[in-house]
Amino acid sequence: MQKIVFARDRRKKKARIKLILFFLALCSLGVGILLVLQDHQKANSRSPFPQDFTFTIDEIEENPLFDSIDFAKAIAEQALQLAQEGEQADGFSGDDGDALAHSDDPAAGSDQQHDDVISADGDEDAIADNAHPDLTPEAKNVLEELLEIASQAQRIKNQFSHTVARGDKLKDVLEHSGLDNRVAQGLIKQSPGLANLAVGQQFYWTLDANGELDYLNWLVSEKEEQIFQRTGKNQYTRKIIAKKGEWKQDVVKGTIQNGLANSLKAIGLSQRQINSLISGLQWQIATNKLKKGDKFAVLVRREYINGKVTELGNVEAIHVVSGGKSYYAILADNGRFYNRHGETLGKGFARIPLLGGARVSSHFNPRRVHPITRRLRPHKGVDFAVKIGTPIIAPADGKVVAVSYQARGAGRYIKLQHGSQYATVYMHLSRSLVKVGQQVKKGQRIALSGNTGGSTGPHLHYEFHINGYPVNPMTVKLPGTGASMPDKERKAFLAKAKNIEARLKL
Repeated sequence: MQKIVFARDRRKKKARIKLILFFLALCSLGVGILLVLQDHQKANSRSPFPQDFTFTIDEIEENPLFDSIDFAKAIAEQALQLAQEGEQADGFSGDDGDALAHSDDPAAGSDQQHDDVISADGDEDAIADNAHPDLTPEAKNVLEELLEIASQAQRIKNQFSHTVARGDKLKDVLEHSGLDNRVAQGLIKQSPGLANLAVGQQFYWTLDANGELDYLNWLVSEKEEQIFQRTGKNQYTRKIIAKKGEWKQDVVKGTIQNGLANSLKAIGLSQRQINSLISGLQWQIATNKLKKGDKFAVLVRREYINGKVTELGNVEAIHVVSGGKSYYAILADNGRFYNRHGETLGKGFARIPLLGGARVSSHFNPRRVHPITRRLRPHKGVDFAVKIGTPIIAPADGKVVAVSYQARGAGRYIKLQHGSQYATVYMHLSRSLVKVGQQVKKGQRIALSGNTGGSTGPHLHYEFHINGYPVNPMTVKLPGTGASMPDKERKAFLAKAKNIEARLKL
């Protein structure tokens, strides 16, 4: 009887664990997917909670928004695995009994047969417990469907696109997704043409679940496209596609119904074209503030093959009317977007957020050993050795999206959002001089340095994020670099803008 009680208890405990995991997976997946899809719909307008803040110093540089998807998926997969193991255990119990009954050890066979008989006939509680120790087929179907949705959300998160601007190198392009120069060098070795990019060329790429480059599409010209697919570590296959389509310049108009991105998709634009337009508009207006009923017009150069539009081609301009005001993003010959007057608000980021120079006490290092925990933890920013009370300045115009305190990690911290793609983070501060929601100007004092939180001494920890991915603040190509136009080029742009303004009239 004691054996039966223990078996029954194990089944009860197992059932409870599965039930808890099931509901936890449902909740986590639902919340995580909602946040990611909402984040994507708002065109990479990131959560005000900094990417690298959790509640233990060991995990200070994890992303709670997107890691919730990974965590929930792991929970759901574990629940499904437990359910499958439970099914296998139930199915194998008879087989194991038969094997034991026919083994060379008669005592073992006798015990197994005895337990089988008693658990089936002599204990009603055991029968009741065994009636459904595992997740129902309906519950497992729900988990499997949610896992598929979560995978789709991950794919959305891991899609990137970029139009080459003057001075861009491949490492500058890939850095928009946090990839380092080694990836760029590996691709250039395979395709030397990547070492000399031309203005206007387009890239579209995806990362896998581990943040590694998985797929890269390079639109070399209107007649050539190259596709790279990863086959192993730093190994890619390359496919060259020759294009023979007809190219046309189209004006496409629409009305915002469910966010700008979805509305642009509804008129036939590809994801890379949508990303390009949202990036171009980011210095003119917060695209997540656009409302239902706002109108827009897009000028796009598209390829037609047998009368059918392909997904290739650059978007050359967009005009949005919101709240009675017009906003333009027009692509110049240097590969950058400007308003109709040839201006861009993204002109110039300071390299460091300090009034004077400062010694770097700890560099950006994805393989750093943490000074407190002694565990391998990426250092996703730069530490400046400054005394307590040193003024911290905004490196560019932006909006304060987080001012908070984390006792065991970042201490007092601030996060600024600069357009939709860029964000900066400041940790271990002694005092904040700004509030959440406040607009700040380049050079404005935002805080005083300190030694708060998990810190080994007075310093400023500074991070620079592109599309939510931390990059090296000391080497990244800063937004606005090369954005100014020579007088002759500016004159040509203004003439082009006047023509485009007439074509995109709403």
